Amino acid sequence: MLDYLNENKISFVPYFPLASGLLTGKYTTDATFPADDIRSQIADFKEPRYSTILHAVDLVRPIADNHHATIAQIILAWYLQNPLITAVIPGAKNARQVLSNAKAMKIELSTDEYQTIEQAFNQFKQIKSGKSLKDPD
Repeated sequence: MLDYLNENKISFVPYFPLASGLLTGKYTTDATFPADDIRSQIADFKEPRYSTILHAVDLVRPIADNHHATIAQIILAWYLQNPLITAVIPGAKNARQVLSNAKAMKIELSTDEYQTIEQAFNQFKQIKSGKSLKDPD
């Protein structure tokens, strides 16, 4: 989808940019979700996508450490550095999360860091079971 937007000079505002917390680094492969938990119904929280996404998130961790930032802040900074993305609207459950998310605006990723994140999340395109976070069409 982003390739199409780029070719046609269309901007994009992602919703759920942190994928219901999946892109924050708080989940592990041994996490389970009860049937009444909405995440048990979301394809990104099911295999094989779940493990692939968590692996990509793990690749972001050293970048977050380098910037003394959270994984969520790095993901938001990555979105903000994409010229196709005009704004990012992350959810937050409390004021602390709002303030933490806002810190992403001050993070400047290097070209190498940006490309590392891009490559990590391009793995979604290789997953054949359903749509992915990165390529929803």
